[in-house]
Amino acid sequence: MKFINQYKKYVPVLFFLTGTISCTKIIELDPITSVVESNFYRTETDCLQGLTAAYNVLLWDAPQNQNAPFHLISEVLADHCFTGGASVTDLQASIGNIDRATMTPNDKAASAMWYKYYFGIYRCNLLLEKLPGATYTTPGAQQRFTAEAKFLRAYYYFDLVRLYGNVPLILKPLGPTEYNQKQSAPADVYKQIAQDLTDAIGVLPRYNQMVPSELGRVTSDAARALLMRVWLYYTGYYQQNELPGVSASAIIQIGDELIKNSGHDLLAKFSDCFVLTAPYNNNNKESVFELQYSSLAYSGDYSNRINANGNLATMLWSMRSPNSGSPYAPGWSFATVDSAFVSQFDNTDARKAVTFLIPKNIGVSYTLGYQDMGVFPQKWVALKANNSAKGDPVLNYPNHFSVIRFSDVLLMASELHLLHGGSAATAQQYFERVARRSRPSSYVPPVVTLDVLYNERDLELALEGVRYWDLMRRGMDYAAKRININRGEPIISRFNTAAKGLFPIPATEILLTNNSLVQNPGYN
Repeated sequence: MKFINQYKKYVPVLFFLTGTISCTKIIELDPITSVVESNFYRTETDCLQGLTAAYNVLLWDAPQNQNAPFHLISEVLADHCFTGGASVTDLQASIGNIDRATMTPNDKAASAMWYKYYFGIYRCNLLLEKLPGATYTTPGAQQRFTAEAKFLRAYYYFDLVRLYGNVPLILKPLGPTEYNQKQSAPADVYKQIAQDLTDAIGVLPRYNQMVPSELGRVTSDAARALLMRVWLYYTGYYQQNELPGVSASAIIQIGDELIKNSGHDLLAKFSDCFVLTAPYNNNNKESVFELQYSSLAYSGDYSNRINANGNLATMLWSMRSPNSGSPYAPGWSFATVDSAFVSQFDNTDARKAVTFLIPKNIGVSYTLGYQDMGVFPQKWVALKANNSAKGDPVLNYPNHFSVIRFSDVLLMASELHLLHGGSAATAQQYFERVARRSRPSSYVPPVVTLDVLYNERDLELALEGVRYWDLMRRGMDYAAKRININRGEPIISRFNTAAKGLFPIPATEILLTNNSLVQNPGYN
């Protein structure tokens, strides 16, 4: 939709911290004009452009030119995907280091993800600082822009704190004397995330109030859903009874309110969530928060991947050189899917065919890559029909990505009711709404337990970047037991228990902050 896709027109020349808290530079984005921070953010239009700049970071799948879509990296960290790529040499690259827990503080992926999220946080902080000084013609515009920026800041901080654990909490643009920031306690970061999302809930429109032209902008229901995810992760990973500022009873009420009154619902068929060719089913009622990838960017090539707005994971995850007679476009075969995962799905489960593409079963030949197991994600496979004539087609796949689907909301709400003082009957009801959709009418659902819920999440949200974080919130021993896989070379995956599953703090950031930052355990 237009609001999200026109970054190339709307992003002004801005000052920013280059993904760090260490130095200030100027980025010049096309078209180069006389617009600078000192004479910008004066009008509602200026602020809308600044807001699109904050949204834009959501699409940065290759920060610092590293292949790092968050959902793909999350799957490699977990137990259903391996490194993949062209050959064993790709194992030595960043994705291989992630898969085998051999990352170091000098790893490019660690630096790239840090860069991405602090860049997004800076854009949000700058906008929040400037919004009060602008003039507005639309009633409520300032309040809505503020709420959207707070949602985005919370989103960026949540990914950042999950990856690194110990990060500086920065809530304003920093001056030259403020760059040597220290890390904040994780509880303080999560408290701020909760506050930003709570503020956003109170201001943003509901999903059922959105006009079609605005779909893709965040809603109060997206903020509710993200707060549920944050609550469950924080309380699970840190073994706490509640998220700072949000009690168990409050989050249960938030989930129930979303389910009953948002207008979101399950689609009739699971496959309708993953329509791969035009007309797409983007921003449908099941999608609570969706990344608005597009094929509209003219710029961006292999040496400058950050300028493309396409879904990079589509190409990274797809098979190499499929035969010319097939509908499939060539990919790079990273994050190869474990064939053992396929067997977890019953043949009567409609999700199986939607989740997995098995080329040999449909007569498609392709070039084998490293750790090939003959299985690829069907949910967003690269298709020739989606090749764009603009820019580099491999960087411009338009497949949207739904970060949070309503089925996930139902399963999270079921877990909250089951484990945190809610209703067992409601937990069962929410679980069954998801479990029954993709199974035959003869299916008899089990009584819901935590293990039953985790199994259902694994099937329903397969290859959607959720699995690793689900494992982490059940404890280090639980995660290690599932992620440590050794079937002999090349099928090996490891979990860094000493690091508690966290990325290393980039060595460059420690250096540039004069050692204000302290390295995470497991990397000394």
